[in-house]
Parts: sequence; C-alpha cells; structure tokens
Amino acid sequence: MAVGLDWASFERVLVDALVQAVRSTIAEHPDERFYAAALDRIYRETDDQISLPSLAMNSVEALAQLPTEEQTDVRWNAADWDHHDDEWLAEDLTRDWERQLTAEACRGTTRQWEATFRRYLSMLVRVCKRARVALRTSGVTDRDFVVVLLLDDEYHETLIKRVLTEREVSRHIPEYDQRAVVMARVAALPEAERAAYHVARLDAFDGPISGEDAQVALRDLGPAAFPALIPLLSAKDRAWRAAKLLADIGQPDDGVLRALHEALTERDGPDQSWAGRALARLDRLDLVLDQIHRLPQEVVITAVAAPYTSFRNQAVIARRLDYRPLQDVIERRPAYVPALAEELKPGRGYCDITVDEVDEAIRGLASPHVVIRRHAVCVLGERRLGAAVARQVLPLLGQTVSQDPDATVRRLAILSLRGWRKESYRHANVISEALNDPSEDVRETAAYWLREQNGRPA
Repeated sequence: MAVGLDWASFERVLVDALVQAVRSTIAEHPDERFYAAALDRIYRETDDQISLPSLAMNSVEALAQLPTEEQTDVRWNAADWDHHDDEWLAEDLTRDWERQLTAEACRGTTRQWEATFRRYLSMLVRVCKRARVALRTSGVTDRDFVVVLLLDDEYHETLIKRVLTEREVSRHIPEYDQRAVVMARVAALPEAERAAYHVARLDAFDGPISGEDAQVALRDLGPAAFPALIPLLSAKDRAWRAAKLLADIGQPDDGVLRALHEALTERDGPDQSWAGRALARLDRLDLVLDQIHRLPQEVVITAVAAPYTSFRNQAVIARRLDYRPLQDVIERRPAYVPALAEELKPGRGYCDITVDEVDEAIRGLASPHVVIRRHAVCVLGERRLGAAVARQVLPLLGQTVSQDPDATVRRLAILSLRGWRKESYRHANVISEALNDPSEDVRETAAYWLREQNGRPA
C-alpha cells in the first residue's frame, strides 16, 4: 500500500535548511545588510514534475549600487538579486523530496496534481513565516528582514500578501496599494471608459496596470471592448494587439469583421498577419482566402494554421475544433502543404481541446493528410480530458503507434500515450512491438517509454 507524502516532516526539513542557509549567507557577508530572502523559481509541469524552489537573497548595499529608476523593479525580483543558492538543501534531500512531492501530485487525476501544488504553495508560505520568526528570535536578523515566496506573475502578488501582513505589504511594496487604488477607480468607470483606459495601457511595462493586466481586463469586458479596440486596428505596429484581443474575445459583430478585413488589406508585417489569424479564429478564413493572390504567403499560412495553435487557449469563447478548413486548403492548394507542415510542426504549440472536441480530434487521426494526423494525435494526449475519454482514445492511439504510415505520427502517438500516464500502462505491448519499428526515432521513443514505465513505483 502506497504511503502519502509526510507533509509535516517535509515542512520541518525545509524550515531548518532555510534558516541555516540564510544564517550562513549573512555570516559570510558581514558588511552587507540583507533586507530579504526569497524562495523562487519553482519548476513544474501539470501532471508531472514539481521542483523545490531556489533561494535568493539581496542586501541594501546591492540595491543602492543600481540607478534609482531600476531599484523599484529589482527590489522584489529575485532573478536580479546578488546572492543565489540552488543547493540550500542538500542534493540528496532535494532529489528525495522532489521525487516524493511529484509522486504525491501524480498519484491521481490532474485535479489531484493541482490540489497538491496548491497545498505545496501553502506549505511554502508557512516555511517562509516560520523561518523568519526563527531567524529573528535567534538574533540573526531584525524585524525588518523578510522571507518571501516569489513566483511568476500568476502567483507573485497573491503569495507575497499571504506571507506578509497587510501593514508590511504597504511598507515594503507600496506599489501594490497604489495598484489597488487605481484598479478600484478604473472598475468604477463606465464600460466604455474602462475599455479606453485599458487600451491605452496595452504597451505599458510598469505602473499600477501593466499591459498584461490590460489584456486580461479587455478580455473580461467582452464585446463592450470592441469600440475601443477597433480604432487600434488602424495604428501601425499596434494593430496586431487589437486583432489578437478581438479574436480572444470572440462574438464578433459586423463592425469587428469589417475592421479586421480592412487591417488585413491595408496593414503589413505582424499587423497584417495577426489580422489574418484573427479572422481565421473567428471562423472567417474565407475573408483571408478571398485575398490569397494579394497577400504574402506567410500571412495566408499563419491564418490557416491559427485555429489549431496555442493562441486559441487564451480565447474567452473559442470556435470548436474543426479540421475541415485546414483539409480544404491542403486539398485545393497542395503547394501550401510544406509551409503549413512547418507552421503546425509538433512543438510549435498546439491548442488544448475540450471533451466536446474529442470526436473531431479522433476524426483527425484518420485523415489522409499527415499535417492533420500529427495535430490530432498530439491534442489527444491530455489526461485532463478524463477517464471516459481515455477508454475511447487509448486504443486508437495504440492503433496509431502500430499502423500509421508516418513515422512522426507513430512517435507522437507513443508520447501521447505517455501523457495518459498509468491509464496507458495496459498498452505496453503495443509499445514493446514498436521497438521493432523501421524508424529509429520511433524505436528510441518506445524504449524511453518502457524504461520510464519500469521505473515507476507499483
């Protein structure tokens, strides 16, 4: 019977190691006044590995060496700090705890993985708090020294606010208070004014509302953002932002489609390409194909491929997966096939699909066109689609491994089976047979799958 992760011991080990690592760094640099230590850079892949964080520290003196205008950005950006320690926990302990943590996360569904990662972050919040108290009570640091958890943008502000008190956040990171004030003021504006404000912030790299914040806000506004975004399609080197957001929002009206069509014919470079992508994602590829003799080939190619790429994943309302437009272009314009194959090459970033789109992806597995089969076999390798889909899809992936005429499709089918983890173990015989495949790449991938499976705990 498998034993779950001992969270209490895990937390205790990390607290002790963190306190000792901070103590050592301070002792080694007696002329510096450190203001913070941070756990950061947690590598993770959904339904796969989760790493332990790195440790970074920074001092008042290091910050003072920077130009004044850079200090605010660097103060809480651990990547730019002077002191880094990737081995603050002994290598053997790091390896063992990462293995146990990953095993705990991957022992069930993808929801189990997500729940484990949330619990891991909560534990690291406690680690930071406990380490700070231990350092202060032992006299190593004063009450102004903080220990924080710094992750990527998705979690950055949230985790800092969980580690520090509200008063400490106001003191150390006053820009968060400024941001809250601005966000409240903007939220109170009428929708049209709110949309105009966020459009004006799309190119912002700093300030209370960043360009990324503005994109999220405009998507959330939905069609109410259209009047503010449409004029941006006339702005050189900015039209592409509007085109992408209009595609993300979906639900286009005639004004949106007309403006995108004008941008397609009147802009050039990325602005033109993104207008074409947007039209295709909004199910109006026909407006691009009508101009096929006037447009650069790369504009047409990126438009045709757009509905099948990862850019679709940011859509508020995405069009259902449909291979028919891609099939039509392949059959009517075979000269475009090499460029389409390159644009939709595995690894370039495919769209995620939903359960409702599985049937179309299965249809794609039987397509006579290798570009479509490569896409379909990849998007079906997602365990988050659930057990019912697994029962339907895994036998088909097994057939693809043994029967598809394209070696790349066969290799990708093995990788997609791997993505289903333990659900795919019963198909090990298919993978074993692939050790005799004519393609060396397929044989190597099969051998890798089998080695990995044999190394898994029972």
